Amino acid sequence: MWNLKDKVVVITGATNGIGKAAVLEIAKHGPRLFITYRKRRRSKDLLSRLRKINSDLKIELIHCDFSDQLSIRKAAAEINLQTKEIDVLINNAGVFNNKYRETLEGIENTFAVNHLGYFLFTNLLLKKMKSHQETRIINVASEAHESLDKLNWEDMNFYKNYGEGINAYAQSKLSNLMFTKLLSLKVIRSNISVNALHPGVVSTGIGDQNRSYLGKIAKLFLVAPFSQSSKDGAASIIYLSTEDYDFVTGKYFIDCKRVEASSYSKDLQEAKTLWSLSEKLVGEKFTL
Repeated sequence: MWNLKDKVVVITGATNGIGKAAVLEIAKHGPRLFITYRKRRRSKDLLSRLRKINSDLKIELIHCDFSDQLSIRKAAAEINLQTKEIDVLINNAGVFNNKYRETLEGIENTFAVNHLGYFLFTNLLLKKMKSHQETRIINVASEAHESLDKLNWEDMNFYKNYGEGINAYAQSKLSNLMFTKLLSLKVIRSNISVNALHPGVVSTGIGDQNRSYLGKIAKLFLVAPFSQSSKDGAASIIYLSTEDYDFVTGKYFIDCKRVEASSYSKDLQEAKTLWSLSEKLVGEKFTL
């Protein structure tokens, strides 16, 4: 096992579902934890569970709404102030919307949370991950990315044809993989590994805000084919966080095994275009 004792682990979306299952297992290894939350009640419930595992754990709960870029910046600034280094960053916070929603910045909510949330949060924390020793970035993606042949450049918001939101969700997960691939190349000389995974979700909060009949059908489309417990769904997160494997980066995992993502997700020119668009949408350029 990779020794996580006293290492700094940052995880988003850890108050329910696979994120919660992952952090409860990771906590057994004795790291210092920074956990983002959106709902305080859930964060308190999680804190109670973690204290039962190890009453001596160092835990920081950080509020963050990943649909709000200002909230992301505040959360990242708070973490940067409290630690000199970050050893593991797990980007897990996600959403599925069956109805069209926009953020304050005018960005479709699913893309904003699932992709731009990863993009902005990671880049704001990245300096704390550069080290002479290996650090790890783990991005939770989805097999749903395979349902799209390409990004919908002409209408990234899917404003004209949102439907039940399945394509918007798939695009956000495709973006996760493209971000993973390009970032892995940008930071490879900094001893930072960047990998993505499909979790095989079941007991998550994704889609809980969708109460329409078709929304429930969409959730079943995304979830039912991979039905398993939250702990099993978190297995790849736990594996990539704790296993002492040889340096691996820019890869995609399912059930703790390397698999091939779609060919389009590995198109570096398209990934660079997505990176530039993401910088424009968050209003900041990042030089790595």
